[in-house]
Amino acid sequence: MKLKRNLRKNNNQKIILVTGATGFLGGCITRKLFEAGFHLKLLVRDSHQVKARERISEIIPSLRGAKPFSDRVELVDGDISHKYFGLNAKDYVRLSDMVDEVFHCAAATKFSYESDNMLVQTNVYGAEHVAWFCLSGKRKRLHHMSTAYVAGARRDTVFEHELEQNQIFNNNYEKSKFEAERLLQQFIARYRLPVTIYRPSIIVGDSMTGVTRNYDNIYVFGKGLHHLKNYEMRKNSRDTPGNNKKSAGYLSSLRIPGDKHATINLVPVDYVTQAIAAISGQEQSIHKTFQIVNPSPPTLGELAEWMSVATGIHRVRIVPRHEFQTQPETAEEAMYLKGTETFQPYMFGEPQFDSTNTRSMLSGTTIECPFITQESINRFIQYALSTNWGKKLPVTEKEWSPRHVESIKAP
Repeated sequence: MKLKRNLRKNNNQKIILVTGATGFLGGCITRKLFEAGFHLKLLVRDSHQVKARERISEIIPSLRGAKPFSDRVELVDGDISHKYFGLNAKDYVRLSDMVDEVFHCAAATKFSYESDNMLVQTNVYGAEHVAWFCLSGKRKRLHHMSTAYVAGARRDTVFEHELEQNQIFNNNYEKSKFEAERLLQQFIARYRLPVTIYRPSIIVGDSMTGVTRNYDNIYVFGKGLHHLKNYEMRKNSRDTPGNNKKSAGYLSSLRIPGDKHATINLVPVDYVTQAIAAISGQEQSIHKTFQIVNPSPPTLGELAEWMSVATGIHRVRIVPRHEFQTQPETAEEAMYLKGTETFQPYMFGEPQFDSTNTRSMLSGTTIECPFITQESINRFIQYALSTNWGKKLPVTEKEWSPRHVESIKAP
């Protein structure tokens, strides 16, 4: 299928700046753009360091060992949290005169309070610096990666055109992404900056391979279960033969406070990448927001059962908070909950995310969000275990190869 790109340049001429190209979603988008034939300027910190170049080679395996990378890929040493990306005037003007579109994928994503200043510097000021860049020299189209959770702690239906609804936030990450969107709305209103905003929900691994580079969200819970399993096995190994005590290592269940009937909106990264690629190729998506979400998200109760099977731990139960008042948490539960406390607010429900704009733009394509199933969770956890939860990252050409992806092509 060909997606119309009624823009000034075709793919072989268009120059795109990508921020956050070494991140998880940013890396997937970078590879997609490269395969579509675009010329890329990748804004990365310490671009001359071996680590940054290796990461780009992992994202685009065909560049591995190439010096220079390619006549279509240039690493630009810069930082979105600084004015003018930290570039000198000459380099900034040169870059702003060359670039046609910007995919702003860079973000700070940690929930911990220690990172509040980084969240503001990167997510809010970074978005402002990118917006001013798009207005410098020739006007550029901006593709901004946000999150569906700018909705904060709302529990009603969240529509794509909505932003400010007097919501409160579960953490400062959500608030910083909200502030970034509000700032971009001002740029749209004042300067008619051509902006498209994408709001993925909780991004997990590739639906076919399980490949991920983000070990937050469900992976934090999976890692906790895996460590608890190892802890229990060590305790059991210390039990002496003939001991009449019930083995202390195996509990009847592990209780997690939450609402088992509430949903958790998980979206595989390949679906998010395909959707953004398709939507970004259409001019009618300018000045619109797209919630790239799962139309049939699993419940937390389902996820708990699937995670229990995937990690091989004892039964996991989602229970109301008041149950811990009548039956205090065990030492194992306290240990587990301490490691997952930053994600606890998401255990008690979320909004229903409307995705009318997204479904409209993807109508006529084969791009659909895969169902999250027991097999999906097995795949995600197995990959996480194979990489020791991100401490080693075996990336192969096969893992990164596109599957059933709608291409971005010039008409």
